[in-house]
Amino acid sequence: MKLTPNLIYEAALDDEIFAELPSIVATAAGARSCVLHWRNQNGAAEIFTHSGYFSDEHMADYAANFASHDLWTDAGMAQGFVNRAWRTTDLVPTASYERSIFYNEWIRSMGDDTFFCCGSVMRTPLGDGIVGLHRGKNQADFSDEVLDELNRNVDHLRGMFAIRGKIAGLRERNDMLSAIFASDREATFAVNRGGRILLANAAAEAVLQSGRFLRCRSGQLRAVCDASRRALESAIATAAEQSDGQASSCLLRSGDGGFLVASLMPLPSSFSQPAVLVTVEDERTRMLPEVVTKHLQEAYGLTRSEADVAIRLADGDSIPEISDRRRSAVGTVRIQVKSVLLKMGARRQSEVVRIVGMFGQGRAAGGMPDDRERR
Repeated sequence: MKLTPNLIYEAALDDEIFAELPSIVATAAGARSCVLHWRNQNGAAEIFTHSGYFSDEHMADYAANFASHDLWTDAGMAQGFVNRAWRTTDLVPTASYERSIFYNEWIRSMGDDTFFCCGSVMRTPLGDGIVGLHRGKNQADFSDEVLDELNRNVDHLRGMFAIRGKIAGLRERNDMLSAIFASDREATFAVNRGGRILLANAAAEAVLQSGRFLRCRSGQLRAVCDASRRALESAIATAAEQSDGQASSCLLRSGDGGFLVASLMPLPSSFSQPAVLVTVEDERTRMLPEVVTKHLQEAYGLTRSEADVAIRLADGDSIPEISDRRRSAVGTVRIQVKSVLLKMGARRQSEVVRIVGMFGQGRAAGGMPDDRERR
């Protein structure tokens, strides 16, 4: 099969042809291997397909551990070299390559001698498509004729990468949407950095309709309580700027003294704009221990250790069991329990258990239950 513009564009839409494309490109260039890979806008590397010279395991190792050390690709991404073909010996001194982590810890560690490369970094709106053609140390470097032929196909390859990147992004986005809408157990929203609702599942619609914790104002997700509103807006803006996929949380209070926890996580860059997944816990479920700890500390002035002891009491642990699990002396735990009782205004351990349970169910906020509940 000959490398032609028509074949390149067919590979954009046909997975089988796309899988064969590296071998076709390698044969046309007289290379022993070819890799087509991708850099997301956040810098993460992904191997799209390769000719098979390197194993899938080697390619996965590259993407996970050595893409950041790939001095060839880094040089090709420099200003003036993007969207055109280059030969790495024209970009990177041979001595620098021979001293590099990339060569010594990835190439040589697998018993290989890949030494020459020509390729191109092709910029698209969703990320960078990269083609790399390789030869060994005992082979000749790539000729000007090979470079010219690759240059004639760069624009076509760039178009192909743009299409494949869009398809991959849509698949990732659709997988995410399917996960969101597959379950109604948790209220889940997708919002942009300004809090505008992009998507919401049925459980999320129900939370909005109840109006206790959240509402929709001019298309924006808004917390009912002023303090919660500021916290939610800040949490959404922070999550939208993250690139590490780490989740955070914020407290949502209601006007009647209840509270829930919203968990926030940045959505993949395949969305057309920075977006955040906001998941609101079911009011019937318990809060996470670390969240209960935080709010026990805020409401009653407990230390973290005291809050942990209170939670363990609520979980049914005896003082000796708490001592064993916390690796503290029994006497120390007894002193902590007395301090907890004093700070919470409780007379018995059973009252501590009930109060912590109410926090865990999202029914208490900002102080002790009233006297009618205590009796």
